[in-house]
Amino acid sequence: MPQFNFNEHCEKVLARAKRQNAQKLTGRLDSLCEALRQEGNHVVQTKFGGSVQKGTYVTGLSDVDVLLIVNDSSLVNEPPAKVKEYVRKTIRKRMPNNPVQVGKLAVTVKYADGMEIQLLPAIRTRSEGIRIARPGARKWSKIAHPDGFADKLAKVNTAKGGRVVPVIKLAKAIADSFITRKDSKISGYHLESLAIDAFQGYQGKLGSKVMLDHLFKYATKAVLKPIVDSTGQSRYVDEYLGSANSQARQRASTHFGQMRGKVNSCDSTRDFNALFGIAN
Repeated sequence: MPQFNFNEHCEKVLARAKRQNAQKLTGRLDSLCEALRQEGNHVVQTKFGGSVQKGTYVTGLSDVDVLLIVNDSSLVNEPPAKVKEYVRKTIRKRMPNNPVQVGKLAVTVKYADGMEIQLLPAIRTRSEGIRIARPGARKWSKIAHPDGFADKLAKVNTAKGGRVVPVIKLAKAIADSFITRKDSKISGYHLESLAIDAFQGYQGKLGSKVMLDHLFKYATKAVLKPIVDSTGQSRYVDEYLGSANSQARQRASTHFGQMRGKVNSCDSTRDFNALFGIAN
């Protein structure tokens, strides 16, 4: 019987996810954006701002964001709520069988296979650049550097031989399988932010197992304190976990520690499949 190789199994998971998700996701994003363009010509530019742009999309935990930049239209001077409602109604009209929900910042479109796509309405102004809805308010907030986060991730990924993005995909898949309670899920953006910080000064080996161990070990402590949001969308990346050392942060820290333990004890195909929620 051949010896179990954790890293080889990870490469198979990544290859399978890429084949299954890429074409489906691209097609759905194109359909959504085209529907919004056709209805009154309000959307003049789309910009992938989430996991698609950063290359970290996997089924489940990913926060797929499409930045819908509204420009030179009747919606430019309207409040965020009206713009989001316009987006919701337009999608419902074109896609009546898909649930569409309006949240604090974005409009979420759900699909039967579990995929969710977040559409983030934004406006472009001459004086203040790109602006999105301000969390907990009825006004627009400024995004100082909409591409900054993706650029930062790209630099760290390149510096580590292109291995950081694959490890983020694996960590997302593990977290989505391991953390079953919806109110305890770790956001994709938050996990990516933790990974950037974890690997900026990393000098270790570049295998999937050792890098997952490093990421989860780092996150166990780092998650206890808020991370400043470099994009300007909000004050902190992880506001949803509350203040430093909150109960939610302590729970997340425990989850990261447990996931690290499962990665390190994984020494068979059965263990690996359980770790990633793969049916035997």
